[in-house]
Amino acid sequence: MAEKYIIGVDGSEQSRVALDWGLRRAAQTGAHVELLHVADDSFLSESVAFLSEAQQASEQMLEAEREYAIAAGFGGVITGTAVVGHPIAEVEEASKRADLVVLGAHAGSRFAGSFFGTRAVKIAAVAHCPVAVVPFEVEGEVRPGVVVGIDGSDAAQTALAFAAEEASSRGVPLIAVYAWMPPLTPGLEYLWSEELVESQRTAAEEAIAIGTAGFAERYPDLMIERKIVQAPPVAALLQAAEYADTIVVGSRGRGGLSRLLLGSVSHGVLQSLPRTTIVTRS
Repeated sequence: MAEKYIIGVDGSEQSRVALDWGLRRAAQTGAHVELLHVADDSFLSESVAFLSEAQQASEQMLEAEREYAIAAGFGGVITGTAVVGHPIAEVEEASKRADLVVLGAHAGSRFAGSFFGTRAVKIAAVAHCPVAVVPFEVEGEVRPGVVVGIDGSDAAQTALAFAAEEASSRGVPLIAVYAWMPPLTPGLEYLWSEELVESQRTAAEEAIAIGTAGFAERYPDLMIERKIVQAPPVAALLQAAEYADTIVVGSRGRGGLSRLLLGSVSHGVLQSLPRTTIVTRS
């Protein structure tokens, strides 16, 4: 069965960038595409007339984006869904029938649009499948490559497996990053001798070796770059992403109210968003 991508659309330039990214990927993988437009009912009157007009406007927007996709040359299966409701709840529900959700966002920490900003972060936290957030603008030279962080957690291991498959299918390098920092205890810096620092590096090398074990056999043509960086995890991933076009991070997948909270690393990368970032589910 072909994969299914749900691409959030709202007619903005940011949305179009994400739509183009999703269509290119779907064309390469043979995935079916479902365009999704959600008319936010938070500020709408609850009268039947207002809701009916909102639904009609949503359907018109959706049809315009579907026509754009076809005019852009996408020849695969493409459908659309137009709904009136809360964007986060509607996208979460839609993600149950998808293999990937694609959203658009501005580069940097300034976000705008119905599918952008903190909503993109929250959607990534609650979705039932991986979520790709595509920046509106990308600074610097973009090179093919997939960056992923390793820390030994289940969420990181899931992200690593996804990143390896992503890099292998595209024929690009997998850049596995292990970031570590010595405990910063004021007044006790002297306890960190060269021997202790070296032991931390050795532990990092073992962790990254264990994390990537088996990839050579599973993906014989995959080139893996292993980076051990003494830096905060977000900074290490962003630095590595200067030489790649995709970052993969893991979500802890918590329940209850904390579902709306990503881990600090995932959240930090999405807030900066220098490159397309895919948040996986643990």
